[in-house]
Amino acid sequence: MTVSIYRSFCFAVCLALAACATAPTPPPMRSEKVSKPSVQKPKPAQPERPKTRTSATFALLRDADSALAAAQPKQAILLLERAVRIEPRNFELWIRLSRAHLASNNLTAATQHARKAIALADTAVDVSSQVAEAKAWLQYAQVLEYRGQKQEAASIRQRYSRQRG
Repeated sequence: MTVSIYRSFCFAVCLALAACATAPTPPPMRSEKVSKPSVQKPKPAQPERPKTRTSATFALLRDADSALAAAQPKQAILLLERAVRIEPRNFELWIRLSRAHLASNNLTAATQHARKAIALADTAVDVSSQVAEAKAWLQYAQVLEYRGQKQEAASIRQRYSRQRG
């Protein structure tokens, strides 16, 4: 009698576990299309657009570039922080965030974000790791120069300016 109760109990537990199990859901489809920006006048002192994975990040980046061009670095920082939350491993977004903090005279944050870009440069997608590393180090050199550490900045520029793409 106890064996049949034990078997019934095990069978009930197995059924309960099977009922609770769900099939794994496939990862969401990533949209590779990037929305076309509206026709705008050229943006000063901005190199090429970084590679982004989502159109939301691209739109935030475009708006942040416009805010920086309009001398509104705090607005640009807010937009770039949102973009970084979407793509936290995109080194170019960290570089842009460092630039925005530099424009608002927040040297501590500018330094931290430039260092974060350096740390993420080896995981860059669509860019060689040497080019990514050079871009990140050159941003760090810009921060150092702004801090008054011109010799260190010149040393970094001399080393990485040849590798920038």
